Amino acid sequence: MRGSSRYSQIALDMAHKIVQGELTIGEKLYGRSTLASLYNVSPETIRRSLALLSQAGIVEVNQGSGVTIRSKDLAYEFIEKYKSKNSLVSIKKELRKLVKQKKEMENHMYELINNLIEYSDNLKHITPYNPFEIEIDESYQNAGRTVAEVEFWKKTGGTIIAIKRGEEMIISPGPNYTLNVGDTIVVVGDLDVYYKVKRFLSQD
Repeated sequence: MRGSSRYSQIALDMAHKIVQGELTIGEKLYGRSTLASLYNVSPETIRRSLALLSQAGIVEVNQGSGVTIRSKDLAYEFIEKYKSKNSLVSIKKELRKLVKQKKEMENHMYELINNLIEYSDNLKHITPYNPFEIEIDESYQNAGRTVAEVEFWKKTGGTIIAIKRGEEMIISPGPNYTLNVGDTIVVVGDLDVYYKVKRFLSQD
């Protein structure tokens, strides 16, 4: 009954009492003032409650003779209609809530996408490539030759920024360093460069 008008709440309560047998068919209800005192509302609120029940055929209101209970079945129907109406109101409220949440999520996603684009653009200004490591194994046929001799950059597009040789790390080795089996080369390049280096080191 939360969220409905007070007079409709009272009408619903009276309908429940009729269905549960607390108020019986043919029984006359108290005067408006007594009902107003019972529910702690004004006589006008009781009048509106009784009008609802009368329109539904649950009670009969007669001037001078009071209010008479007429139908238990219609009281039950009144309760069911109220439940349906209340459920519909709840569904509408939930839908409005979900629409609001959806809009907030879309705004948040839009913000994250913009941040991602901005972050990616910043990375491009720093370096468009990522470093990766590849170990030179026995399949490499040019072991012992220098970076310049094997035309590493020309054939792969990658730049060797370091060579790991045992416990030693050679930074910026330059074109005159040899590439040996067991070395791990650190190369800067994109994904295409990575695959070119892999093929280069495994070719006969």
